[in-house]
Amino acid sequence: MADTKSDGLRARLQQVQSTIQRAQKEGERLVGRFRKDARELLGKDREKAVRDLFAQAQKLRADIQRRAERAVKDIEERGQKIVSALEKQAERGLEPLVRSLNLPTRDEIEKLKKRIAHVEKRLEEIAGSKAA
Repeated sequence: MADTKSDGLRARLQQVQSTIQRAQKEGERLVGRFRKDARELLGKDREKAVRDLFAQAQKLRADIQRRAERAVKDIEERGQKIVSALEKQAERGLEPLVRSLNLPTRDEIEKLKKRIAHVEKRLEEIAGSKAA
């Protein structure tokens, strides 16, 4: 369930990023066309106004890009929080079920591994001392 939510969030994030990229490309194309058309239509005195307008458009583009990046980052953070909350809920929901199955916990298995390793080591020591 957490994977489905996470995959959904990732897919939505990719859609947002794709939309932002398309908007940026279209904006750049329009600005280029505007610049070209403006040069043809306006005289030298007005060309400075167009350059100023273009500079403002570039600033606006940079501002929109920063905002979009912040929005994407925020979406990613929110997605991570949601996934984390879902994982915790799943863990809490499954814990009583696992306990009712009377299965060993990870900690219990680790303790048994250590005990077996210790017993094997002692047996090797005993076998080594008898061989000597």
